[in-house]
Amino acid sequence: MRSPLTTLAAFVAVTSSAIAQTTAPAPASESTGGGGWLWALLILALIAAAAWYFLSHRRSVTSRATGVSHDRVAGSAEQAKGSIKEGVGSLIGDTKLQAEGRADKIEGKAQNTLGGIKDTLRGQ
Repeated sequence: MRSPLTTLAAFVAVTSSAIAQTTAPAPASESTGGGGWLWALLILALIAAAAWYFLSHRRSVTSRATGVSHDRVAGSAEQAKGSIKEGVGSLIGDTKLQAEGRADKIEGKAQNTLGGIKDTLRGQ
């Protein structure tokens, strides 16, 4: 699973290359003073600010609103990842991938159980 920062970095790289490709350089006689880089910098700053806001506030708001332990959510995600790995491994006949999938499912189940215990101790 890719981290949010890796996804953000890929998005910024694609966006900046798309901006660079869409802005054609002006002929020397019709120069605008070189302000195009300023707009690109402003757009990248806005994207970074939006990403920071949503990534930093998402975890605290979600866990408070639902009352579910982070361990339970992460454990369920790990179980889903294990199921997918195991299914793909069985489709292509890769026993190593199947074993990794089973291990991920067991790890996710343990983490989910730990989250359930934490929730029980907190009284939720």
